[in-house]
Amino acid sequence: MRTKLLLSAFIVFAITLTGCNSNNDEPANGAKLRALVIQALEGNYEANLSLKGMLDNQHIGRKDFNSLRIDSGKVNNKYYYSVLLEYFDPLLNLFAVYDSHLRLYLIDKSLNGNLSVEWSEKGNRNFILVQERFLTKDVLNIDRLSICEVYDTTVGIIYRSLSRLVRDKDTSYQSVENISDNFIVTKMRGSEDPEINNKPDTFYFNINSKKYFSKRNLFNNYVKQEIKDFRWITTKPQIPTEIFNDGSVTDREKYSISLDKEWQKFPGYTEEILLKQSLTGTKFLNKKFNSGIIIMEIPAGKSGEDYSFYNFSKPPSGSYKIRSTSIYTIDKNYNQLIEHSCGDKKYLLLFECPKNIYEQNKKMFDEIINSFFIEC
Repeated sequence: MRTKLLLSAFIVFAITLTGCNSNNDEPANGAKLRALVIQALEGNYEANLSLKGMLDNQHIGRKDFNSLRIDSGKVNNKYYYSVLLEYFDPLLNLFAVYDSHLRLYLIDKSLNGNLSVEWSEKGNRNFILVQERFLTKDVLNIDRLSICEVYDTTVGIIYRSLSRLVRDKDTSYQSVENISDNFIVTKMRGSEDPEINNKPDTFYFNINSKKYFSKRNLFNNYVKQEIKDFRWITTKPQIPTEIFNDGSVTDREKYSISLDKEWQKFPGYTEEILLKQSLTGTKFLNKKFNSGIIIMEIPAGKSGEDYSFYNFSKPPSGSYKIRSTSIYTIDKNYNQLIEHSCGDKKYLLLFECPKNIYEQNKKMFDEIINSFFIEC
């Protein structure tokens, strides 16, 4: 009898162990990541939460994508996965990088046209090449190349420049000839202008931004001039002119958050009461819910602790870090601070909402907060 009891106890113990091991903590792979994206697109809140809010409200229900591609690379015995989601509407395009534990390292929502991705290894460096192909002036074919580098604990866009122009039967392009720690050398070919054809251009590494920039930008300037001189009455939606910028260090920092028209925007808002020290940013106010979100850029050398009276959570591993305080109460409002950082960029979100409104609309507010990201 005692033997049977011990055997039964062992079986129950084994089942318990099995149950504990059959959870969602198993490392992700390409198939699991793809399934999560599909579920999130279908409106599964938990799936999008697992993806760190990769999808905005505008993505939910939009399964009419042109392509969803998951690629992977192994760096120092650790697997990384890239997600490339392409739509007919370029505003929905996105590119993201995760590791096998679904830590988010990079997200880019500024891509246009037909997209492709390729993982590449050069010596002890690992790169992801993202290519965009789109039309401008209806008939001019443009390519743009972005190079992301995968490090041990971070992923960043280190280079971005136009790479090809097709006008009628004439093709000119810029190819990457050499990549080193200090510079990237490119060469332009196909132009009829002997002053620039077959001429090299050098993009030097900026240690602060961790990106490569050229002082000359031969090919970008050439393409911009060709577009300016091209006479054509356009009938199709046009790619915004910002995409042809050279991406210099002085470019204005960008962020994105999914808010509907009920949220009013108040730029240049300075918060002085709810923070340790004042900070200026943009306030979004929803009068219907009497709720607000203030987005403030944190100055270099500062962190969320310099402005918060409350402790922040420990950030997850990865180059894109998100920390937050617990939700705390001031008067009749719930408040929370969330810090986003990537590379040398750092932003602070201050959320405030009446308790009863938040409790009735928690899912909506969580989705808005999770939709925020900074381009890095």
